[in-house]
Amino acid sequence: MTRIWNRVLAALSSEEKGQGTVEYFLVILAATALAIIALRWLQQGSGGSMLGNLFGRVIDWVLGRF
Repeated sequence: MTRIWNRVLAALSSEEKGQGTVEYFLVILAATALAIIALRWLQQGSGGSMLGNLFGRVIDWVLGRF
């Protein structure tokens, strides 16, 4: 009986080992998709000037620190 119990526990623990990796992969995939959507939206129409202004302000801020 102990041998069967050990096999069940080993099978359960091995199935859960990859679960965290899959969850992290899905979160990274979703974040990447949202970033791509946001960049495309910012590059279209009036969003393009917003993106350029944002990068310009960041570069000016960084250069002002040195």
